Amino acid sequence: MKTFSATLTGFIEVDTDQQCDAEILMESILRDVRSALAERGSIKDSSIYVSTIEEVLDKQP
Repeated sequence: MKTFSATLTGFIEVDTDQQCDAEILMESILRDVRSALAERGSIKDSSIYVSTIEEVLDKQP
């Protein structure tokens, strides 16, 4: 049996009033992702985490 590894990249943008609300929401999303991975029998190991949470400044002039 061969073992393969994948690296996922991307971002999730959310609208909240406070950064702490965004952090709570991200942790909830990560729990859902980890739960979905745990349901797959062939996944040996995984490491998924939030590396940064930054405010997105308004792009309108």
